[in-house]
Amino acid sequence: MNELQVFSELHKFLNGLGEMNCTLAPKSLSLGYIPLRFGRRFSKFATLYGEKRYNCLILHVDPGNPESIKGKMIQKEIQELFHFEIKEMRSFALKKHEVFIPFEIIDTKEKLEQLKDFVSKQYKSFVSR
Repeated sequence: MNELQVFSELHKFLNGLGEMNCTLAPKSLSLGYIPLRFGRRFSKFATLYGEKRYNCLILHVDPGNPESIKGKMIQKEIQELFHFEIKEMRSFALKKHEVFIPFEIIDTKEKLEQLKDFVSKQYKSFVSR
């Protein structure tokens, strides 16, 4: 799978998780996903970054709490699942409350399905808080 296919498949998947407000950044290929449930608007759950510097899915696992280590714990889990080290792949500063998943590690349909399962679990946890 190429990275554009991964971006497209993840976009369809994220929109299918439930009622979602999808926002497009004005000057970049960046899509934000904000869950809507029972008239309640949540914080942003995910961002698909298509820009070359990022080129990844970002899960906002503890939005509004930049000192949280929840993202670091989940980052470690996803890195073990897909056998990668984000610090070796990206040079931008990582936030402790976010999880970064580069598109290039999702190179098969099986990995895409694994990622969807992982994101689905994170989504259920996110909307139940």
